[in-house]
Amino acid sequence: MGQEKAPAVTEARRDTVLARIRAALGDRHRTRDELATLDRRLNAPPVGVRPKLHDDPLSQFITKAQANLCTVERIASLQMLVPAILRLLPPPPQKPDISVAPALAHLGWPADWSINFGAGRRTEPLSVTLAVAGIAETGSVVLRSAPASPTTLNFLPDMHVVVLRADDVVAHTEDAWARLRAEGGDWPRTVNIIAGPSRTADVGGIIVRPAHGPKSVHLVLCDS
Repeated sequence: MGQEKAPAVTEARRDTVLARIRAALGDRHRTRDELATLDRRLNAPPVGVRPKLHDDPLSQFITKAQANLCTVERIASLQMLVPAILRLLPPPPQKPDISVAPALAHLGWPADWSINFGAGRRTEPLSVTLAVAGIAETGSVVLRSAPASPTTLNFLPDMHVVVLRADDVVAHTEDAWARLRAEGGDWPRTVNIIAGPSRTADVGGIIVRPAHGPKSVHLVLCDS
C-alpha cells in the first residue's frame, strides 16, 4: 500500500489560521512613548547585580583560569607569539604542523613550518586563535566566529592556544557581551565561552578530562 500524504495546507486555510491568531492577540498598536521605552531598554539594558571581584580584573582572571586547569603565559607583545608557540612544540627533527587563525597570519611565522591558516583539519596537534575578551569573574575566554577566526580551531586539536590581549580582560560576563555589541557589524554566528579543558563526572562520579575537545588549553596573555 502506498503511503498516504497529508492534505496540503491551502492558502485560504493559512489565512484563516493567521486571522484567528490576529484576533486573539488583538489589534493594538504601541504608542510613541512605549516605543521610546523599548528603544531605551534595548540600547541601555538594565544592569543586574554582579559579584564583587576579589582582586584587580587581570589578576583574578589569571587565578581563575589556572583554577580551570588552563596554563597561562604572558608575553610583552604579539611579536613574541611565534617563539612562545615554538616552546610548546615537540623538539626537532619533528617539523611543526599546526593551524593558526587567519587573524594571526601576519606575525611572521617560519616559512619551514607546515601551517594551515584556516578551518581545522582534525589532524593538527595544536591550534592558535585570538580571543575577543577574557572574563575575570570566571576565568573564561570569549571567541567569536568569523572568516578570520574559524570555530573549528577551538575544538579539534589536542592543544588549544588562545591569544588574549591584557586590555581585553573585563570584569564580568555582561561586560563581554557589551564588548561584542560595541564591535558593530553583523552578530557572529557562533560565540564560544571557554573555561579550560572540558571534563565530566557522569560515570561513577569520577572526573574525566577531557570529555571532548582539546586535552589542554594554553592562554597567552599579550601585554601590549
